[in-house]
Amino acid sequence: DRHAIRLTDMRLVGDDTQLDISGVVDLHNERIAMRANGAANLGILQGFVPNVRSSGSATLQASLEGAMRTPTVTGTMTIADGRVRPFDLPNSLQNIQGVVRFDSRGVTLDEVSAELGGGRVQFGGRVSIEGYRPGQFDVTMTGQNMRLRYPEGMRSVLDAALTVQGPVEAPTLGGTVM
Repeated sequence: DRHAIRLTDMRLVGDDTQLDISGVVDLHNERIAMRANGAANLGILQGFVPNVRSSGSATLQASLEGAMRTPTVTGTMTIADGRVRPFDLPNSLQNIQGVVRFDSRGVTLDEVSAELGGGRVQFGGRVSIEGYRPGQFDVTMTGQNMRLRYPEGMRSVLDAALTVQGPVEAPTLGGTVM
């Protein structure tokens, strides 16, 4: 209606997923104002990230507002009992818990923790968002007593304090592994 798309009662439903979406997309002024609330199965990541298995649940309360080409996302995603297993790595991140916060500068990971190889891992920092895609990494990971199958044929117990920084196309890994 008048170059605008209005969603008043849209619900996306799937396995352990129910997201309610509402808002307006103003095509004439190229503006967006959308809201999403509900729960999602983290298995949905498999559709967007190749070579990954994922499971767990997340509740989402978020809004997407502003210019259509560079909108701002605000809100929270609370993760419970998450698991992410990249096919290229020998271990998975398990028992992922915590709150991911979205604001005008990007995604903040300061309240997210997990287990890797039986050891506790704490995440921190942020990932900037440029339009609809990740832009810059400034992320930390601190892990203790992680039991990993590395190098091949061996088992190691590691403590690590790592950083991932730079553009998403060419990030730099730094830090200390003991």
